[in-house]
Amino acid sequence: VQTAIQAAPTVTAWVTDRGISGVVSGITLATSATLVPGFTAGVLYAQGLRYAPSGAPTLASAPASATSYLFYNSTGGFYYNLTGVAGAPGDAFIGIVVANSTVVTSVTQATKIWGQLSVAPGAAGNFTLPHLLGRRPVGALIQMTSSGAMWFRSATMYDSTNLYLVASDPTVTAKVQIW
Repeated sequence: VQTAIQAAPTVTAWVTDRGISGVVSGITLATSATLVPGFTAGVLYAQGLRYAPSGAPTLASAPASATSYLFYNSTGGFYYNLTGVAGAPGDAFIGIVVANSTVVTSVTQATKIWGQLSVAPGAAGNFTLPHLLGRRPVGALIQMTSSGAMWFRSATMYDSTNLYLVASDPTVTAKVQIW
């Protein structure tokens, strides 16, 4: 226990220095019969700080008749926006919430801090893949799961929203490790 207590400031500094934020484990969104999405507790990092509530926190209602993006800020708590861009550096992206006028109709989970995306572009050439990290990746690694090749475009490999890739043929598939 003493070692964990001593290591905590080091972990906080490490994730802050690298600009890492997001969901580590747990934290899942679900549709609901109201404008408040279902939510299970877990662990995330925002502004270099670990957030791990013992129970599911209370969320505000999602914006009606909209696609919104749910984020967490270590000082301000949970918030929605319509742009998908974090309100402050280091905010943790939780996921996408789609609501009609009265209920949450669908949700998309954010990619975990250390996540894996399945890739099957369906056509040869350049393509874009949303990574759902809510921030620019620190790094990404393509692991081929078929014959053929896939690589990052040289000019822009990734940004705060997408991975920019090239496929050698339409049937190529891969897993992309992203952090």
